[in-house]
Amino acid sequence: MSRSSVQLTLGAGVCLGVLAIAGCSRHWAHREASIPTVFPLGSIVRAHYHTMQTNGEAADFIVHRNEFVGSTAELTPQGKDHIVEIAARMRSAPFPVLIERSEHNSDPELDAHRRRIVARILHDFGAPEADQRTIVSEAYGRGFNSIEAEFDYYRFLYSRGGFGTGAAGGFGGAGFGGVGTGAGFGGAVGF
Repeated sequence: MSRSSVQLTLGAGVCLGVLAIAGCSRHWAHREASIPTVFPLGSIVRAHYHTMQTNGEAADFIVHRNEFVGSTAELTPQGKDHIVEIAARMRSAPFPVLIERSEHNSDPELDAHRRRIVARILHDFGAPEADQRTIVSEAYGRGFNSIEAEFDYYRFLYSRGGFGTGAAGGFGGAGFGGVGTGAGFGGAVGF
């Protein structure tokens, strides 16, 4: 093979390589124009937020144990208000009405009686399918005991200003000099 034929072969190969790269780049340029690499703000988390909202709405249909007077099927005033709200939303919401069962399922007869009472009240308020949609079960989320709830309450209350700033302070929070500065948990307002 002569030197000129090698150069011609190499030149043809380089030419084909350049054309192939140019063709690929045209293909990828077209692909980038049709498929965005940046998604619209919020589109990735929208489904997650929708699920959280749906779960929150389903939790509105839970009649908790504390909405009954002691170990009876009589509703407290808050429980009666809650039943009225549930009855008003039953036609437009697909969720079951959940009667929270007694702790450790210790009194299934009381739970069944509470279910019948609530279903009858909902039926009287205009929900004909109330008996089929009212069930006894555990609530969807485990509740807090008093110690956990108190801790979360104060953690929320004292975290409003961040670390060391604002009226609530934070861990080791303090005001900005002058009278009233404090240190430690919560801090104080200083001006």
